[in-house]
Amino acid sequence: MSLRSLVTPSRVAALLAVGCLMCLPGASVVFAEGPWKAQVVDADGGQPLEGVVVLMYWIKYTGSWAGWAGGEYHDAEEVVTGPDGRVVIPRRWVFALLPWRKVSREMAIFKPGYGQWRFQGARDWDQLPAWEREAKLEEAWKRFAGEGVVLELPPLKTREERLKFFHTRLDRGGSPLVPPERKRRLYEAEDVERLHLGLRPLDR
Repeated sequence: MSLRSLVTPSRVAALLAVGCLMCLPGASVVFAEGPWKAQVVDADGGQPLEGVVVLMYWIKYTGSWAGWAGGEYHDAEEVVTGPDGRVVIPRRWVFALLPWRKVSREMAIFKPGYGQWRFQGARDWDQLPAWEREAKLEEAWKRFAGEGVVLELPPLKTREERLKFFHTRLDRGGSPLVPPERKRRLYEAEDVERLHLGLRPLDR
């Protein structure tokens, strides 16, 4: 491949646009995140889990005297694990051009019959001092966006456990700011769990 073929008008225009944005007064640095790589496993047996829905989404917030507020949908990516339990979420460019704006990355992970996800080994972090626990969590997120991590889902063994988790999990349905068409597989998985628990399906 020749150098001339790489230097196309569209690529030059894109680079110039990014450069101009970075030079704006008060602009934050434009940076890339990901790709995020993980294998999702059963927390008890360690076997890979197929059919786990992973929804990563980005929300824009605006700074105010009371803190960050005014969430606004920015982007989302929904993937489902295969037989090997692995997922890859593609790289994203993050633009935060004004000092009073930020883009926050958030994630929902769900499979019927399983509880809250955690990084492998995180069960032991509760015994550590707060600063060390935070350091391990930060390192795990870096590996998630690098060489990859293992995520664990604990199996829920009774209907009562499944019902309690389904009603209390904070990421149920992902963020309401994420458009329904960007989280179809998450809705499908939740409907499967609703059917198992004898709950009324939602009208969406």
